[in-house]
Amino acid sequence: KARSFMDEHGGALYTSSWSKFYLCLLGVMDWKGHNSVPPEMWLLPNWFPFQPGRMWCHARMVYLPMGYLYGHRYVYRQAETDSVIASLRKELYPKYDNYNN
Repeated sequence: KARSFMDEHGGALYTSSWSKFYLCLLGVMDWKGHNSVPPEMWLLPNWFPFQPGRMWCHARMVYLPMGYLYGHRYVYRQAETDSVIASLRKELYPKYDNYNN
């Protein structure tokens, strides 16, 4: 039932940014498909309205590690050879075989 729902609604392409972030970390999805989380925002002066240090404490504690991982475009080291990752790619992107390439 869940699989048919995902197929009808475009697979993982239309999931939340949190889900896409974890898929990128695992190497299931390419970082090109994720919205940017620029770590350089931390370099802005404190008086700047969008400086992450001015965010709500819980948002700040999520943004810092996400920005770090996004800045390095971290990917699970064995993503290309891991059979589980290959299976996830086929299952989550059935209509887009070359989505990650």
